[in-house]
Parts: sequence; structure tokens; C-alpha cells
Amino acid sequence: MRALLVDDELHNLKTLSFLLENDCENITMAGMVQSTAQAKEWLGQHTADVIFLDINMPVESGFELLKHIDMQQTRVVFVTAYSEYAIRALKAGAVDYLLKPVQAEELQATVNKLALSFNNSSLASQNQQLLQQFLTHFPQKGLPLKIAIPQLGGINFVNVEDIISLQADSNYTILHLGNMQKIVVSKTLKDFEEILDGRHFVRIHKSYIVHLKYIREYSTTDGGTVKMTDGNLWSISRRQLDIFLEKMRSASLGFGKQ
Repeated sequence: MRALLVDDELHNLKTLSFLLENDCENITMAGMVQSTAQAKEWLGQHTADVIFLDINMPVESGFELLKHIDMQQTRVVFVTAYSEYAIRALKAGAVDYLLKPVQAEELQATVNKLALSFNNSSLASQNQQLLQQFLTHFPQKGLPLKIAIPQLGGINFVNVEDIISLQADSNYTILHLGNMQKIVVSKTLKDFEEILDGRHFVRIHKSYIVHLKYIREYSTTDGGTVKMTDGNLWSISRRQLDIFLEKMRSASLGFGKQ
């Protein structure tokens, strides 16, 4: 089996490649790419029997790549740091999913399952049907209505639509909400980056994630800044600038055509 590895973090690609080559039989790595766009381009020129696909990536999630895959010919294994993606992965017709950090024993079991799936025509047909059902409903889904925030003595449910931006504060995150409200949460910004919808939220700096809907102004001065509707002014890092601009071009009419 020929495998394509898709993950925006290079060290994850190298780790998975090492495990496949050293701990698994009947599978070879055919390619490694770091975005959904690169995966589409690669698949336009090459073929893969299986794709190990990261779910949460900048600009386009792994789910977006599903529309460009023939599940009769290619199997998908989702690789994620969050177990709540498992149900969505299974509904998407994935053969399996792996939790990061990937363990050799689990990867071996998945590779064995992949081999069996290619010899089972009914399973291949079932995967195709699941994929079509998923693609019918997934693009229509908007933001989750609420996000659960652990608080002393209980859980605070925050409307995702009310989150204007998120600010890192060491191992905590400050949620900036409408009406100038703030909530301090004992989760890192990376935790929120993994669960928030990348079509609506973008990380612009190691310390900031912003809701595209609430960006009032974008300035190219000082390396790039955004002003939010609540008045907060956040810097855009050079590393994140291209991702931010691509998101804004998708979310804004006429942006980038001035």
C-alpha cells in the first residue's frame, strides 16, 4: 500500500513516516505534505492507497480534502490529538483514526485493518456511502452553538458566536466576549485552536486567535495588526500573515483586489 501523509506540523510527519517504515509491513510512504492545498496538488499528479490525514490544519481542515478523494480507491485514516473527532471521522467513512502521539502498536493494528479493507468489497462500498452522507451534511454545519468552559464548582457554557478573540496568558486563555466581557480559562490557546472551526477563527499570533466576523480593521503598519469590534488591537506575526490574508480573502468581498 502506498501512503500519503498530511499534517501541517513537520515533526508529526517525520514521526509517522519513521513508524510506518520501521514498524509496519505491506505499506510504504509515497509522499508527505503540510496542507490540504498541497495534498490536492499531490493527488493530481500521484496516487495513494491510503491517506493519513490530520484534521485540524490552518486555512482548510482535513475534512475539506474528503471531497477530492475517491473512497472506492483510497482509504483515509484520521490522525488527531482530540478523541472527540473520532465520531466525525467514522461518519466520514474513515477506516480508522489515530490519536496523537501515534503509538507503534496502534499504527500496526490500523495498517492491518487497511489491508483487510482492500480485500472486502462490501466494506469499500460502505465507506463510500458513509462519505457521501457526511459530505451532504458537513458543509451545512455552522459553528457549534456553545463551548463548555470548566469553572470552579461547575461548567460555564459560552456561545461560540459571542467569542470575539482569544488571548494567551501563560497556560491560561482569556476569552474576549461581546459587551466587553472576559473569561479566564485554564486551557492553552492551542487547546482552543484545535476545537474552534477554522473557517471562522484564525490564529494570527502565538498569543491571539480572532473571530473573522468581528475584525473591524486590518492595518499593514507595524508588521500587521487587526482591530476588533470591541476595540482590542492585536498584532499579526510574520509567520501567520499569509494564513490570515488567505482566510480574509475567503471571508471578505473585494479583499485583496484594491
